[in-house]
This record gives sequence, C-alpha cells and structure tokens, in this order.
Amino acid sequence: MDNSQDWSKEFKTLLSSPLGKELLAELTKLKQRLQDEAAEADGAETAFGLLREAGGVIKAIEHLMFLSAVLPIDEGSKDN
Repeated sequence: MDNSQDWSKEFKTLLSSPLGKELLAELTKLKQRLQDEAAEADGAETAFGLLREAGGVIKAIEHLMFLSAVLPIDEGSKDN
C-alpha cells in the first residue's frame, strides 16, 4: 500500500459493508475461541501459545480499525 495515499475512506467503507462486518465478526469469534481454548488448555505452554494467537487476532482487528479511522495527513509527511 502506498503510504502517500489516504486509504481510510476505502477501509471505512469496507468495514461498514456486510462483508466487512462479517470479517470483523469472524475475527472476533476466532479471538474468543482461542481465549476459551487457552482457558481450558492442559498446560501453561499450550495456553500461552493460544493466547499469543488471540493477541495476533486482536492486533489484526485493531489494525483494520485504525486503517479505517479518518486521520488528517500531516502536510510535512507527504512525499512530493
């Protein structure tokens, strides 16, 4: 993705669409399932691995939400 282009409107449109809402819902379900499996895991190492996976899903959700935020582009950061 080109850093000089503002993609926030496209991401906002995606996340407000039925597809985007389904994507976020599925990611949220995956996160919850991983957390539930971690709570029921037999060993600490397994639980830790599952929680790390859940953390990755959380980061993905947060990143998509961040990309959809309408943030003003600082004029000094634009490439001319």
